[in-house]
Amino acid sequence: MQRRARQRRRGQEALDTLEELERGLVLGRASGGLQGRLEALHGRSEKTGDDGLDAVLHEIDVRLAVEAAKLERISGKL
Repeated sequence: MQRRARQRRRGQEALDTLEELERGLVLGRASGGLQGRLEALHGRSEKTGDDGLDAVLHEIDVRLAVEAAKLERISGKL
């Protein structure tokens, strides 16, 4: 039960961070620390034993990895 709650919180934190990234990109001022936060959140992934929750968290993790890679690519071009 603790793992499930911990991963649910991580998922919510990941969604909040992705939303912050979206706002920053729209406003033209995404924080440089967001890439590290995205990668750290992705690195804390673990199975919960709840197939439905694990599937949703997997989709969030894919988005975290994609957005972190995009930020890395952008920062390499600057």
